[in-house]
Order: sequence, then C-alpha cells, then structure tokens
Amino acid sequence: MTRVVQWATGPVGTAQLREVIDSPGLDLVGLFVYSPHKVGVDAGDLVGRGPTGVVATNDKAAILALDADLVLHAASKAYSDNTNTDDIVALLESGKDVITTTSYNHLPTFGAAARERVESACQRAGTRFHAAGEHPGFMFERLATTLTGLSQRVDKIVVQEFVDCRGLSSKEMLVDLMGMGKPPEDITITSPMFQAVSIQYEQALAATADILGLRIDEIHRSIRTATASTDVETRCATLPAGTVVGQILSWSAHHGGIPVLVAEEHWTATGGLPTWEHLPDGEFLVRVQVDGAPSLHLDLRIGNEPIAGFPGVGGGQLAVAMTAIRAIPDVLQAPPGVVIPAIFGAYRWPRNPARTPAR
Repeated sequence: MTRVVQWATGPVGTAQLREVIDSPGLDLVGLFVYSPHKVGVDAGDLVGRGPTGVVATNDKAAILALDADLVLHAASKAYSDNTNTDDIVALLESGKDVITTTSYNHLPTFGAAARERVESACQRAGTRFHAAGEHPGFMFERLATTLTGLSQRVDKIVVQEFVDCRGLSSKEMLVDLMGMGKPPEDITITSPMFQAVSIQYEQALAATADILGLRIDEIHRSIRTATASTDVETRCATLPAGTVVGQILSWSAHHGGIPVLVAEEHWTATGGLPTWEHLPDGEFLVRVQVDGAPSLHLDLRIGNEPIAGFPGVGGGQLAVAMTAIRAIPDVLQAPPGVVIPAIFGAYRWPRNPARTPAR
C-alpha cells in the first residue's frame, strides 16, 4: 500500500484526491490545502466521498512530519507568492517522493539553482522527483517523440494546443496567469504572463531536443492577440469589451538557422474570432505535425466538458491529473533522483545531415 499525501486541491488536485481515495493500492495519509475554508474538512467531503479520517491542513510542518511514501504536488502557478521550489525541496528532504504537475519538466531549462536544489535533495534523502503534466510534460516530449519512431527522416515538428478557456473555474488562472481580459498592449513577449508561460514551453522544447539528440541554437518567441467589441462572459469572469479574448503564443526552436521544433498555444475565451477562423470552437485539441519522410499528422481531441462528480474540473484538467496518478508505480520503482520517462525508438537527429530540411 502506497501512502500518499495530496498537496493542493484546485481542479487538478481535486481530481487527484478522488483518485487516491478510490484506488485500492493507495492510502491517503495527508492533505495540504491553501484555502482557509477547507482547513479542518475531511478529505472525503471535499470530493463527494465518505469520511476518510484525513483532515485538510495548511500546516506545512505537519505535512513534512508525516510518514508517507509520495506527495502528489498540484500547486497552482497562478499566484505571485510562489513557494513551489521551496516546498518540493522540503518534501523531498523529508523522505517523500514527489510527483508534481507544476512545470518543472526540464530542470536545466527551468533554472540552474532549482535543478541543483532538487537533485541534491534527492541525493541526500534517497528520494525521487518527477514532473508530470499534459503540455508541457506529455504532448511534445512523449507523444510527438513517440510518433517519430515511424520516421525515416524528420525535418520539423509542430505541436499546437487549442484551448477554449470559457469553462475555466479559476479567475487567477484565466485573468492573472493567462492574461485574458487585459488590455492588448499588456500582452507581449516581455509581459510577466508570457514570461511565466514561456518557461514551460521552453522546457518542452529542450526536453524534446534531448530525446531526439538535437542541439537547439536559439528559441524565437512571439504572441498575437485578439479582442472583442463587446463584453465576453466566461465561467469565472467578465472580460470587458476591447480586452484580450484570444491569444496565439509561439516558441520556435532553431537549429542551424532553421525552425525545427515549434510549440504553439491557441487560447480563446469566446465562441468565435472572425480573423482566426481556423481555431476549433469549443474544443480542446492537440495537433501534432511531423514534417519529414513520411509526413505525419495527428489530431487529438480531449473532451473538455465538465466531469461528472468533479465540480470545477474539465477534461483537460483531469488529463493533467491522470499523468501524475499513472506515473506513481514507475516513479516508485525508479532509482532515486529525477525520474524522466523513457521513450523507446524515437528518431535521432543526425549530427551532419546530408539533406535540406523543410522550412
């Protein structure tokens, strides 16, 4: 029986918490929450289950003192007071493995200081750290790279994510982090929002390059915005007329002066943007395009409707949660340290390609 602590109960953490309670091989032994009104509430009551005997706390010291095997860390990235690295390191040093859905998917790109602290904590305590997640974490690093096992030659890989943001239940996520409802002049590649998101997708590109044996020379960044002429109502906020209701964020990794890996986020918070007619309306779609021999095209649609029994949780958030849940057995069996998923048979980029890559 694996003794599990759930850390945070936003949409992703809530989905994880119910999975832990429902899984016969997992034993919930602790629950950390940020919201004061959840403190003292039985974990089962937070997710529509019977009493578990585990009461939510916001006392970090109490969580660190618990005898547990693993922490599912699902803290939000949307708050300015971000203690995630400190918390992860403390949990690892307390003797607990950590699987996070916060974006630490390529520690060398995230930052040298965080990498050193996490790796040192694992070494000292003999613990394991794994960064799960959907994008980054899965779509480029695992799905796209696995597809290249079909490739004789790869020239370029593009992964696009199309997200209808109207159903998000957190204003902190939609407005504060994603920048919807803000003036378009505030949404640039130098804005705090873009910088916060950029580190996630730069990690995805770097992790993918590692798998493919590809050297990235530079990353080009860009952002486009769209506004609406009337107020736009979403689940968690009203976006005033003239503010941002659509964004296309792009990161293009270059090798030898040519774009070879491209990650794009297409975000919309309204039912239609006439100037962006190619955007899928109301869908959560991931599109993978591998240019090469043969060319490959994959559209993956994730049902983004509310999930029965999970108030405030959409299909995309449930998918993020499950990447952590499904990783538990493999993480526990791995040697101590940072656990990176193995990709079998992926394409390896030639050092001196005798070809002209597609542009």
